[in-house]
Amino acid sequence: MFLNMAHRGDSSRAPENTLAAFEAGVEAGASAIELDLRCTADGHVVAMHDESVDRTTDGTGAIQQLTLEQVRKLDAGGWFDERFAGEGVPTLAEVFDQLVDRVPLVLHVKEDRCGIERAVVEEVNRRGAVDRVTVSSDKRGVLESIHRMAPDLATTWIAWFRDWRWWMWYVAGKVRRLQARRVAPPASQVTETMVDYFQSRGIVVRAWGVGRDESLAARLISLGVDGMTFDDPRRLTELLNTAASTAASTAASTAASTAASTAASTAASTAASTAKDSE
Repeated sequence: MFLNMAHRGDSSRAPENTLAAFEAGVEAGASAIELDLRCTADGHVVAMHDESVDRTTDGTGAIQQLTLEQVRKLDAGGWFDERFAGEGVPTLAEVFDQLVDRVPLVLHVKEDRCGIERAVVEEVNRRGAVDRVTVSSDKRGVLESIHRMAPDLATTWIAWFRDWRWWMWYVAGKVRRLQARRVAPPASQVTETMVDYFQSRGIVVRAWGVGRDESLAARLISLGVDGMTFDDPRRLTELLNTAASTAASTAASTAASTAASTAASTAASTAASTAKDSE
């Protein structure tokens, strides 16, 4: 099944990394909800992409310098639309409370050495949700910690290199050593050769950095990726359906053409044989 991951929730219809966006992603039919995790000054894990709260709340400052009490006072929705004014920054526990029994979660751990890995594993174990959560990170130490504490918890290595033609073998080897199940290359760098290379080695390929770029999403679908994060999961479903319909139409046309060609060839051969027999 294609991984249609709502990027920070359905961030096209609600403020990113909020419960409203996550709920919108569920309603849009996303196959998973992707969100970012960071630590507060007092060690609590919350959903936040940036190092600072400036862009997505009415506050200022680094998230690591704010306590949970301070973070709870922030408005994380008004910047997006006044309809979402008062929407808060959710904690990891609140995300699990609302979602984990309803939709798979993809947790992008943005920081290491602050306790996020242990908090995630504890929540997963407490709720028996190991089959509904995937941890992704560009920090190899995070993935190694997750695997040590929860070997059955799926992980994704978010990787980036200047020239993938020379680094695919290295990435594949590192993914195996990290015992990750997925690799996440930048969408703009994905090629058919790359997809074939990883998939032939049993590694799931899911792209990141697509945003709302429909032409890029369509290109990735045509290349055969296993999934991607996308800001508008409802629209991605439409793109997937269009691609499937086009593929089916092409296959039917090819089959009909082949059948017609075969029939014509058979008829010609029969006619020639009949003519020869009548001589």
